[in-house]
Amino acid sequence: MLNKKIALVALLGAFAAGEMRAGTLTNYATGDVLVCFRKGGQDMVVDIGPINTLTNATANQRISLSSYYTTTQLNELSTQRKQLPWSAFTYLTDDTLYVTRARTSQAVQTAPWLCASAGSQNNVARRMATIPVGASSYNGNSPNANNTSTVVIEDSVSSGNANYTLGLSYSTALAGTYGGNFDGTFQGNPETTTPNTFTTPVRADFYQLTPTAGYALGKWMGYFEMATNGILTYVAYPSAVPVIQSIDRTNTTTTITYTAGLYGTYTLRGATDLATAGSVTNWPFIATLTSGDSAVHTVTDVTAAAVKFYSITAQ
Repeated sequence: MLNKKIALVALLGAFAAGEMRAGTLTNYATGDVLVCFRKGGQDMVVDIGPINTLTNATANQRISLSSYYTTTQLNELSTQRKQLPWSAFTYLTDDTLYVTRARTSQAVQTAPWLCASAGSQNNVARRMATIPVGASSYNGNSPNANNTSTVVIEDSVSSGNANYTLGLSYSTALAGTYGGNFDGTFQGNPETTTPNTFTTPVRADFYQLTPTAGYALGKWMGYFEMATNGILTYVAYPSAVPVIQSIDRTNTTTTITYTAGLYGTYTLRGATDLATAGSVTNWPFIATLTSGDSAVHTVTDVTAAAVKFYSITAQ
């Protein structure tokens, strides 16, 4: 019976946006990215708009999501943001999926999710489709003063809950009878959970999964980064390639202008004789560079050498 209900909700997708105008998530449409949180018996479903806002971003562009939800809204679930599970995802009408994957090391990209057949990914899309409908249904029956056009705070359990006359809660859609992974229709857990000691940002990679008849890796689109205040930023097409923009010399002071990567440790190194310098990674250390953004920075090197070569190494 549950599978029949899910299929019905998916078929009702064409009128779902009109249905939801009576409640919240008023502008939701297929292809909108949902960011969902859950804790303490409550979920928060956030519509951050069309996927093309993220896919059309430029390399290293940072997109703040602070306009879509507030810390006041998130406080209803967790005031300290510790042990807070969250995920971001969407689907398209051709069964392309976009899904987050939690990083275990914040400076290292995860292994990509794998693309699957259209039929397999359709099962995931149908499960995802129940969430915005369920959020709107819940709000229509049990409105919350903190709910807005982009946010619904709801009960985590929709099964047997009279406030859900359509769709499912985020928690129920994710768990199902299988216990997770969108009721076992997806290959893994899309959620990231903030640590018990939450003092530095946590990241989740975002993958595009285009239906395939064979084997293919998902495409890395970027990552979501949650700050300790609970607000997310999306970083598009991150580049870890450092670039020296210019080198200027005044007397014995050389000024190097550069960009580093968004994660990792970057080191400026210098050599006075390439014939004897050996591998770049063994050149003498000059300075540890600023990283974690796409801005242009400068660093100086005081040297009496008439000629000097510079390079940036990353690790």
